[in-house]
Amino acid sequence: MSTSTEHEAQAMSRRSEILLVTGRELRTQLLKRSTLVSTVVVTALVVVGIIVAAAVTGSNDGPYRLGVTGADEKVTASLLPALKEATASQTDPVEVIDLAGTQGSEALSGEDPVDMVLDLSGAPRLLVEERADDQVAAAVTGVLQQRALSDQITALGGDPVQVTSTLATSAPEVVVLDPPTEDQEDFGPRYTVFMVVNTLMYMVMLGGGQLIAMGVVEEKASRIVEILLSCVRPTSLLAGKVLGIGTASIATTMVTALAGVITAEAVDIMPGSPVDLDITLVAMLVWMVVGFALFSVAFGAAGALVSRQEDVGSVTMPLIMLCVVPFMASIVMVMGDPQAVVWRVLAFVPPLSPFLMPARLVFGVSGWVEQVIALAIALACLPLLVRAAAGIYTRAVTRTGARVPLREVLRRAR
Repeated sequence: MSTSTEHEAQAMSRRSEILLVTGRELRTQLLKRSTLVSTVVVTALVVVGIIVAAAVTGSNDGPYRLGVTGADEKVTASLLPALKEATASQTDPVEVIDLAGTQGSEALSGEDPVDMVLDLSGAPRLLVEERADDQVAAAVTGVLQQRALSDQITALGGDPVQVTSTLATSAPEVVVLDPPTEDQEDFGPRYTVFMVVNTLMYMVMLGGGQLIAMGVVEEKASRIVEILLSCVRPTSLLAGKVLGIGTASIATTMVTALAGVITAEAVDIMPGSPVDLDITLVAMLVWMVVGFALFSVAFGAAGALVSRQEDVGSVTMPLIMLCVVPFMASIVMVMGDPQAVVWRVLAFVPPLSPFLMPARLVFGVSGWVEQVIALAIALACLPLLVRAAAGIYTRAVTRTGARVPLREVLRRAR
């Protein structure tokens, strides 16, 4: 019984140490003026940027207006349905208006202006103030040419309807079996969400990792670590530092992300978006926590190898590259074929998973089963990484002066 009580007390003691260090790091990071100012400024810029983007894109929400003038009622009545049908396939909606009795120049600059005028008073002309929409102009040209062809066929005694039907059935249908990702209709909205998520993940993992490494070096250089280690275990100090700085970094980032999502949904900047922003936000948070845990312990161990701030870059550069490679790999993946076997396999590799899995979810090529399996693999590898990082940190954090060779630390661990 006494042995069980001693183990429980020791476990509680270790937990208390971790909570103590976590609270210290959390207060230090969150209450820093630079953290508060940067969070407020970045969040404000994101919100204002979304509102401005919505205002700019929203100014063109109305349909493109095509007016028809200069023709008698019979010609206009026959042309309007054909023009409406021809412009119905345009990317942006087109409204065809009968401008009977109105001059073309007046219709372009009047109280209720149109964007383009088809003037049939003589030779057909398309009137615009500055620039014509090429797609609408091509559709109008096709209708007028078809009408001229029908008139000529009728004059020669043929049946325009039969000729048109024959021509339509002879045109081959183009079917793209495997279109490139960037050619898909919803690529733009998906890519925008992906880049925002990817950038936030990169900032948290790299920025938070650098803060941990510099914090470890600062404590070594000022000898504060010796005082701290007289009160807490080295592993508790590393765990508390990772939890505290990680919580602060993720919390400030999620404030910005949440403000952006709420603003985007409020102004409806992406109507009919194929991406569920709420689900994406949850997935990003989960992978951000797991990814930060994977990278941060390695940054903490790397920081313990040196005693000067000037040397931090030399020991963290491999870890920085370990963040850059998955970040760039995710971009290459979405610009190519996310469903390729190589990307499906790489997405389950823990250093790559925090970047590749959210990207696959945004582009709709990954289900929740795949996400959960990848999370399970990452969480299974985490204890091994934590154990290795804790061993390096414990053996190197009290050694000051010259850089501690990693090979020597690993040799002592055997």
